[in-house]
Amino acid sequence: MLMLMPMEIDSTVIFQKNYAALTDPALRFIINEGGSRSSKTYSLCQMLIVYCYQNKNKVVSIIRKTFPALRATVMRDFLEIMKSMDIYEVTNHNKSEHIYSFPNGSIVEFFSVDDEQKIRGRKRDVAWCNEANELFYDDFTQLNMRTEDKLIFDYNPSESSSWLYDLPTEESILIKSTYRDNPFLPDSIKKQIEDLKRTDEAMYQIYALGEKAISKSNIYSNWTFIAHRPTKFVKYVYGLDFGYNHPTALVRVYYCDNDIFIEKIIYESYLTTTQLIERMDALNVDKHIEIMADYSRPEIIAEMNTAGYDVHNANKVVKKGIDNIKTFGVFCQEDKQIMKEYENYKWKKIGDQIMDEPVKLYDDAMDAIRYATTYIRQEYYTDDSYYSF
Repeated sequence: MLMLMPMEIDSTVIFQKNYAALTDPALRFIINEGGSRSSKTYSLCQMLIVYCYQNKNKVVSIIRKTFPALRATVMRDFLEIMKSMDIYEVTNHNKSEHIYSFPNGSIVEFFSVDDEQKIRGRKRDVAWCNEANELFYDDFTQLNMRTEDKLIFDYNPSESSSWLYDLPTEESILIKSTYRDNPFLPDSIKKQIEDLKRTDEAMYQIYALGEKAISKSNIYSNWTFIAHRPTKFVKYVYGLDFGYNHPTALVRVYYCDNDIFIEKIIYESYLTTTQLIERMDALNVDKHIEIMADYSRPEIIAEMNTAGYDVHNANKVVKKGIDNIKTFGVFCQEDKQIMKEYENYKWKKIGDQIMDEPVKLYDDAMDAIRYATTYIRQEYYTDDSYYSF
């Protein structure tokens, strides 16, 4: 417990290290590099609330790449912490401008770097860039020019190179953290994180240990191919990637606990929409189960929905979608076409450097699997997952 405000507050060691750095006049950059669920976000929200409460007429900017992501994560946490501390006043919250004002004249504003007016706008005292490795160097330059005192960054070290790694060390402090630094983390979440060691070693290094790592050229490893679906897998969602010269891929992805089972339904080139629907009808594809599909073909989606199928636009985010699949134990039916894609689905390489972008080959079933699994994670693992979109 700390007495930094009229009431005692529960704080983590991450809070305490950041608070010490915030009050150190020799430091310009506070860099939080760590794994998932290490309390980075909560501790930084809590610290900036204390900072605003203690200091008059300060301007704090909390920033992320896109506003929907900011609103669903940091903004939500910030306001919930204010309410839990019993200091939130609805009359001080300008919801249209996304600004919270403290009684002493300090304010916290929330905006995304895609808001040109805000990123190139007025100066501030402190800026916090959440998931800072999503930002470009030019974003950092604009924020740096307009921030008077401190810039705070947090990120998972999932990139092989970043401008964050080149900040001047004499003005910086690097605060590393893992899930073990979070005393409030439930055992169930700890187990999910520790399971990454079983499913993907690189993901374990990044999201559990908070260490820099990058997967080798093959995107996936540790999938288990089996002849029959285990009986525990009952619930499922479909993923659909449209093709013509290359295959149209329809997969059924079952989920249970923190495992998935993948089953191929259709993998065929030169299918018209009418033929695709006929194949699905013949194969008894469920019309009451969601099909997450490539939204680049809205006319096909509309025709399939007219035929009675429940087709939705998939979240097509690639890198995070791939990372999401790696958080599951993956079981797959023994199928030559999926096995061929699995063995040949690779990261792009420039010279000896492996990029965080897949080669656009052997990706038809891989994309369909990603669409379904992204939906599963978002819809059915929201409350207890350490990994979010």
